[in-house]
Amino acid sequence: MQTFITSIEELILQLEPDKFWPAMAFFIVVCPLAFYWMVRWYRNARKIENIPTAKIRSAAQGYIELIGQSLLMDGPKITSPLSGKPCVWYHYKIEEKSRIHNSKGFSRSHWNVIEEQTSEELFLLEDDTGSCVIDPDNADVITTHKRTWYKRLESPPRRFTEELLLESELLYAIGLFKSVANIEQKKIKEHITELLKQWKQNPKRLLDRFDSNRDDKISQEEWQRARNTAEWQVKQEHKQQTKMEQLHVLTTSPHNDQSFILSNVSEKKLIKKYKLKALLALIGFFSSGSLAIWAINTRLGL
Repeated sequence: MQTFITSIEELILQLEPDKFWPAMAFFIVVCPLAFYWMVRWYRNARKIENIPTAKIRSAAQGYIELIGQSLLMDGPKITSPLSGKPCVWYHYKIEEKSRIHNSKGFSRSHWNVIEEQTSEELFLLEDDTGSCVIDPDNADVITTHKRTWYKRLESPPRRFTEELLLESELLYAIGLFKSVANIEQKKIKEHITELLKQWKQNPKRLLDRFDSNRDDKISQEEWQRARNTAEWQVKQEHKQQTKMEQLHVLTTSPHNDQSFILSNVSEKKLIKKYKLKALLALIGFFSSGSLAIWAINTRLGL
């Protein structure tokens, strides 16, 4: 072991500055990034553990957790452009292999992304109390339907990666929940106007109801009171009609500490997955930081 450490120290001392310092810069950048992802992934695991699962019909507005079944909305079907498979969400990436040659004649290969796309189409999560529209934009999606394949005979070789969320399977979601009435304000105004027209068709009843000073005329103030009454009546009618017609939407939260997560993995497995990722990030944080400090101290003879 001591021999190995000594050989590494010799290598550090022999490296040219234009190679050593960029390598140290890399580790110095990796260290805080690893710490950031460690905190974020551990926080995600704790949120999934601590936030109770809500039912769509009775869910409070705000940051919540839902579990149900993924469904397509009415309209055109969603299919992955890469494989043509039907789904509710997709992400794909196409990469080309290229080689870089240095001045000493050595070469190394790496993959360049030439095309990448993520679905932004809306779909549904349904539980036994109702359905909620999922807006997947900016979601952290974890799925078991991920595959990678190659076309090595092409020039240059290509690598294809595809991730899918399929219809009619378990869907776990945590994000910002909002409910909005599924009725436009324009329609409410139209109904108010229509109701006032109906009242005008019966002048006697209109006077009996709104002619407060009994001068057989509807003054401007009395007409405004009639409009207010009509508006209240129409809104009450719409409120009753739309109690069961509210549109529920789950989307990304504006708060950075509230992650938007979609997954076909069970809640228990999701917690384990995030904790494992947090542990690996923690190891990366200490490893990169310690290595950078040790290498710089060795280089400078400290």
